[in-house]
Amino acid sequence: MTKAADKLAKLEEQRARINAEIQRIRARAQQQQRKDDTRRKVLIGAWVMTKVQSGEWPEQRLLDGLDSYLERDRDRALFGLPPRDHK
Repeated sequence: MTKAADKLAKLEEQRARINAEIQRIRARAQQQQRKDDTRRKVLIGAWVMTKVQSGEWPEQRLLDGLDSYLERDRDRALFGLPPRDHK
């Protein structure tokens, strides 16, 4: 191999390592964003449940909201809601 070809090969190898590191960092950031989003949802749900259990919010208000929001029958069953009419 010539000196120029050696240098080119080293640079391409270096670029491949850098690209792989960029991918790892992006993947970690996306994973953390998903974890943060899930944690926010859990905390919001716990807060709402506390409000309902303490009587600050009427349970029927929560159920009415869930009834209009939840689509999947499996999710609706968790709250004692009837299955949706699937058209």
